[in-house]
Amino acid sequence: MANVTYLIGAGASAGKRWKDIPGGDPKDNSIYEGLPCVNEISGCLWNIYSLIDRTTIPNDLEWMNPQIGLTSVDDWEEARKNLSQRLLRLHVFCERNATIDTYAKKLVLKKRQEKFKELEQLLTLFFIYLQLQNYPDTRYDTFLANILEPHLHFPQNIRVISWNYDSQFEIAYSEYDDKDGLLVGSKDAKFDIDYEIIKINGTATFDNQTSIAKLRKDIWKKIWAIKEEPNRSEQLQREQTWVLEFVYLYQLHVVGKKDNTHLSFAFDSSEPSKKILNRVDKIISQTDALVIIGYTFPFFNREIDRKILQNLKVDAKIYIQDKYPQRIKQNFKAVKAEIPDEQIELKDDTDQFFLPPEL
Repeated sequence: MANVTYLIGAGASAGKRWKDIPGGDPKDNSIYEGLPCVNEISGCLWNIYSLIDRTTIPNDLEWMNPQIGLTSVDDWEEARKNLSQRLLRLHVFCERNATIDTYAKKLVLKKRQEKFKELEQLLTLFFIYLQLQNYPDTRYDTFLANILEPHLHFPQNIRVISWNYDSQFEIAYSEYDDKDGLLVGSKDAKFDIDYEIIKINGTATFDNQTSIAKLRKDIWKKIWAIKEEPNRSEQLQREQTWVLEFVYLYQLHVVGKKDNTHLSFAFDSSEPSKKILNRVDKIISQTDALVIIGYTFPFFNREIDRKILQNLKVDAKIYIQDKYPQRIKQNFKAVKAEIPDEQIELKDDTDQFFLPPEL
């Protein structure tokens, strides 16, 4: 039985845009399902900032929480304004730099640790919010339906190494088992477990946070319960509910307890940990077929990518799935030049995650 490893990047969570939906506006590139690609983050930040900036806190608000400093409508209003201004600044920095990763690396190189921590916190909030509001990328659900065994875990010959800090796998898995989660290892995990998924960059969550899958179910119960009231449209109430949830999470994790985030960047010298790389190395060294989905091998990550792939078998089969697989092949060869071209197969059909014949 061949060992198959999936190496995934942001493209694996890109999902669909409204223009991709049957009958959708061909000019509407806003997200219908999944998460933004790197070049879409700035636009998404602007959209969320605009929503929060134009939303007023209702006078009949019942979501008071003295423990985190939200005791009045004025408290909520101040938190809303602070959050919107921070998101606006982050949008501006995204516009001034090639990517959000570029800006993050600048902060590390300039030793601006407080700003870097704020960036990690805001990015974590940003990805939590998007995953609460957007439909998850359905390819994860289909993938799990195809591979999960009767005990609802991965077969022993399938493992995932992810550069993503989203929770798309976890959200999809909650549809199969809402009690026990997938075995996911990242920088804070104990490595005496055979993890099914290893996250190089950690996960966009905070300390002691309820899982995003559970948060999604809780917030959508509130959304579904909304009924149109006189002088308050259902759409306005929905927008207010989303904003209130975002402001609450901001006040709870960033302003209140200043919680640590489980998100990290590969170029931060302290991450990823040696334990992560040791576990990844064990998985890669046993890999017979490597399926690369939506990962571009950016130069930022080149040193880590070389460590990850250093013990990949020379005769391993490589599958690259992306809308532009030839470009990724060139970047892959820069990292692992000894793999012959005839062992690399390109897949430009991205409707579902590729299941190789080795399975």
